Amino acid sequence: MALKESPMEFHLDGYCGLYCGACPVMLGTKAGTEANPCQGCKSDHPAGFCAECGIKSCARQKGYEFCHECAELNACGQMREFIADAKWPHHQGVLKNLEAIKREGVEPWAKRQGERWRCQACGATHSWRDETCGACGRPVANYRADL
Repeated sequence: MALKESPMEFHLDGYCGLYCGACPVMLGTKAGTEANPCQGCKSDHPAGFCAECGIKSCARQKGYEFCHECAELNACGQMREFIADAKWPHHQGVLKNLEAIKREGVEPWAKRQGERWRCQACGATHSWRDETCGACGRPVANYRADL
């Protein structure tokens, strides 16, 4: 079951293991500033790449909530390309996330991710790539801290 955040029904967990709550598009959607809003790949309103993601299509076709349920995960060409895509280096953390979801469950993982992607100084949310907090300007731990 996809982890939802009310009231707009944001879905914070991706089939691939990404935490959508740190996505700049979702953060912009929540702030009301995103021209192409997204509520997560598992929602009825995904946007951009997530709307047509092959990993999402594959997981849905196989009836999986997460890619770690698939016996072919380690040999999956789509997943390897997704992780290795230099344009999106934060994808490198998805296998680690999938292991954590498998080990502890989606709700504890998402709660921990929600805390992880907040500025330690002011509590504002930040994206995977941010190096400084948009609210207070202090340094924040971007995706590299998880690799």
